[in-house]
Amino acid sequence: MKMSTGVSTAAALLAAMAFSPLAHADQFSFGFNGAGFSGSGVFSAVPNISPPDPDPNCGTPGNNACRSDPPGALMITAISGTFSNVANGISNAAITGLVPIHPANERDPVFDPLVPTSLSFVDYGTPPTGGALTYNNLLFLDGSPIDCDYPFSGTYLDVFGVAFTVAGGYTADLWGDGDMPGLGKTYGIRLIDGSRELANAANGLSMSVAPVPEPSTYALFAAGLLGLIAWRKRGYGADARSSAGIAKV
Repeated sequence: MKMSTGVSTAAALLAAMAFSPLAHADQFSFGFNGAGFSGSGVFSAVPNISPPDPDPNCGTPGNNACRSDPPGALMITAISGTFSNVANGISNAAITGLVPIHPANERDPVFDPLVPTSLSFVDYGTPPTGGALTYNNLLFLDGSPIDCDYPFSGTYLDVFGVAFTVAGGYTADLWGDGDMPGLGKTYGIRLIDGSRELANAANGLSMSVAPVPEPSTYALFAAGLLGLIAWRKRGYGADARSSAGIAKV
């Protein structure tokens, strides 16, 4: 029947609108959970433009090659949401902001040409209790690549991850451990208070990421749904008139 074909077509269009590719959105809802940590919220992200290598001498004779960020990444530009950590009694604390990147030279004495140029550090404390968070705020919708000598990949965040601040003076670094044998796609996190590490889970977290449709997408979806309802009503009306022997004059 014509009506069935029209309904099927309209339904297909609605489905296509509802499940449009992740890459077309600039906001993404996220959630993570495991090892006593949990959090959820929204990322804002834009196509990444790799910053220049922080080594001004890279690529010149006698110096290391110049590095860049992996292709296909998005740069996270903002974050909001809530954060919890059982071990430190933090429950639904506000995620207050993103730690901006400050591209820095790699600190490992062995040069690794795969390390992204967005690599940044947050130093905390002093030895022996101090250390540094490593992050680059890159988001990989199709799965992270191998971008250092770490052998696993395939998660939304790479092994450096995203750094953000939490109400109460905390800073967290959430990263991807990749698709690990026996564990699947897993994530890690470290929490500091500026002077010391408070909690650390090397892996064992799960993470989800999904697009947040723009308001215009919602409006288009609603218009399509209303059109589908009107189509069905017209079809049912025509069927009823035909059954009653009513002919249009």
